[in-house]
Amino acid sequence: MDEPDILRKSDVLQGLKTEVIGREIHILRVTSSTNTHAMEMASDGSPEGTVVVAETQTGGKGRLGRTWASPKGNLYFSIIFRPNIPLRKAPLITLMGAVAVASTLKAVYNVQATIKWPNDIFVSSKKISGLLTEMSAEQDRIKHIVLGIGINVNITLNALPAEVRTSATTLVEETGQKINRKMLLCQLLMELERWYRIFLGDVDCMLREWKAFNMTIGNRVTVQGMGESFEGDAVGIDTEGRLLIKLADGILRPIAAGDVTLQRGQNSKSNPPI
Repeated sequence: MDEPDILRKSDVLQGLKTEVIGREIHILRVTSSTNTHAMEMASDGSPEGTVVVAETQTGGKGRLGRTWASPKGNLYFSIIFRPNIPLRKAPLITLMGAVAVASTLKAVYNVQATIKWPNDIFVSSKKISGLLTEMSAEQDRIKHIVLGIGINVNITLNALPAEVRTSATTLVEETGQKINRKMLLCQLLMELERWYRIFLGDVDCMLREWKAFNMTIGNRVTVQGMGESFEGDAVGIDTEGRLLIKLADGILRPIAAGDVTLQRGQNSKSNPPI
């Protein structure tokens, strides 16, 4: 495959039609993690909407302390948010970001993207993208939230770690053509700004769109985390973004975090982070 296109700040800004997100953007050849870099910048006072992009990461982060393989040719970026929302609503930023990614992939590339709670995007029942949210808060006030997004774009499956090649996919594999990463990044940032505004004004609208893309609700699932494992039926999400699991005794249990494995439906097994 040809050498991946290089992202340049001037090119991205020229194609970007946003008011907040991406108006301040930092594009790095390499960093340990765009989330770590953005969290440091946020602590130093960088404004809402600041974006950090890296061509590759040496210590990319996945959920629950996992690593995120970061070969060249993909998109890895993080955005600083400073929402005036209750602390308990912070997890909804992840769901908002997932809606923006899934809707962009569907609208621009005509791929049928679906969302696996809480932070994975799938195409053709394989993982193509993941999101990771980190936050700084005090008492009941959010200081800042950083949303990190990784998308498999122009790499071949052979460039991914062997253990995830059968459970992952890329945009170039799904569309059969090389993707213009600058255009993709601009489209994603514009869609993120649109859905962030919707989220701040009408959470229910955002949640309805999330449910339209969802691949988790309606399936029997196994949940692992916090030192326990249990099964139940995923029946919905609440207004704080928690997954609602109906247990065998009929009790409804909200889940804020954990690994969710689908027992039936679009995806028959959980997939490791890309």
